[in-house]
Amino acid sequence: MSETRPALIVGLGYVGHALAWALEDLGVDWTGLRREPEGNPRAQAVDLDRDPVALEDIDTRRIVYLAPPPGNAEGDPRLRRFLRALEDRPPERLLYASTTGVYGNQEGAVVDETAPLRAATARAMRRLDAESAVVEAAERWGTDWVILRLPGIYGPGRLREEQIRAGLELPCPEVCPPGNRIHRDDIVAAILRLLADDGPTGRFNLADAEHLSSTDFARAVAKRIGVELPPCIEDLEAYYAAYPGMASFMREQRRIDSTRIREALQWCPRYDDAISGIEASLSGG
Repeated sequence: MSETRPALIVGLGYVGHALAWALEDLGVDWTGLRREPEGNPRAQAVDLDRDPVALEDIDTRRIVYLAPPPGNAEGDPRLRRFLRALEDRPPERLLYASTTGVYGNQEGAVVDETAPLRAATARAMRRLDAESAVVEAAERWGTDWVILRLPGIYGPGRLREEQIRAGLELPCPEVCPPGNRIHRDDIVAAILRLLADDGPTGRFNLADAEHLSSTDFARAVAKRIGVELPPCIEDLEAYYAAYPGMASFMREQRRIDSTRIREALQWCPRYDDAISGIEASLSGG
């Protein structure tokens, strides 16, 4: 990406902070918006649900929007409020981080960007609303837009280590459906490329090539931190009954194909298999 054009990061969370660090390493100026204040003077505390969204003193030419929708709303009023604040100074390039959950249940099929959108959960429906709002506004402004659909995000500090050490119960490998995930640092690397003036536009899936199940992923982590997990649960429905919070994720089965972004960027994730990503995350990489 250009080393002179600043970036505005909306949502300085797990990925947002890593993106900010990467921009600093490249010598690129950035401003971040987040709900709670922090020590970095480049990070501004703004409650997008309540505070006036004042962007007059912020360079808005390149925007990466990483903030999630509010969990108790229909659609994403938070994003729509932010977009209204951009009406007088629309960006040149706008990237929105969405979720592969918008595809819903595809019965284990391989899913690329042409797959039907079968969002069934409130969480996924909010993301679809956000995607629509971004595309409508960007096309009206003449702004280059990117929708980056992400699966489960992992990396340093995001391996469920505490749960694994506490005796995490898992479905048996033979019944656990395939998973989709991407390492935090590969998200950052893709975003940096997509922010370039000549970067591709449109909708992109971003996932590793492995589709390791959640059971195999947790077992790989457990092995590397020296933890023995309890016996697995053979009946998947019994697992869902015991852990209903996991059911909404695991019942929606799909294998995310990210060929399009790989070809568009002439690039592939550094951690294209989960084992290499796990080992790097545990070593602090």
